[in-house]
Amino acid sequence: MIDLHMEVLMHERLAEIMDYLERKREELLRSFADVSPEPMRRRVSDEAWSVAEIIDHLRLVESSVAQLLSKRARDARERGVGDEQSTDSVLNSLDHLAIEADNTFMEAPSIVRPRPYVDVGDAIAGLDESRKALRAAAEAAAGLALGEIKQKHYAFGELDLYQWLVFMGQHEGRHTRQIKRTLNATRAGDASLTHR
Repeated sequence: MIDLHMEVLMHERLAEIMDYLERKREELLRSFADVSPEPMRRRVSDEAWSVAEIIDHLRLVESSVAQLLSKRARDARERGVGDEQSTDSVLNSLDHLAIEADNTFMEAPSIVRPRPYVDVGDAIAGLDESRKALRAAAEAAAGLALGEIKQKHYAFGELDLYQWLVFMGQHEGRHTRQIKRTLNATRAGDASLTHR
């Protein structure tokens, strides 16, 4: 959860999304809590990412979104984009795309592909740093009408900055499920080896 100080500084639309992102992060961290590094380094197949690689991918995505939010909000302030007036929730604004993304394999663009066989500790530390960068970008963007600031997504078309943040939370949720499947598959592989 975001701290009270951060909530006070933010418009309620952005605060709601940041709270959503913190809940998604907690779910992610729980998905591999108490798992030793060895299973997190394993790939289920040559084409699949290991848990450590998934975490590294999430770090790259979050870092990119933090940079996008920071740059576009700064540019918008310079252009005179006004303060946020609406208090309507935007959390469900991408539900239609979430269903599509859940049922479609999408290859990650090269800029957010993880480092092959990344160290687990490095990946987790990087994820912590990317979240700090995102929080700082959100604080800097606080108060702006982020729904008026658009940026094209490679697969989903034009999204406003609120939607970019919602996308990131949904994306992290999909990869949390992928981590659980990956860990289950590596455990099943271990069990089949012991039963031979």
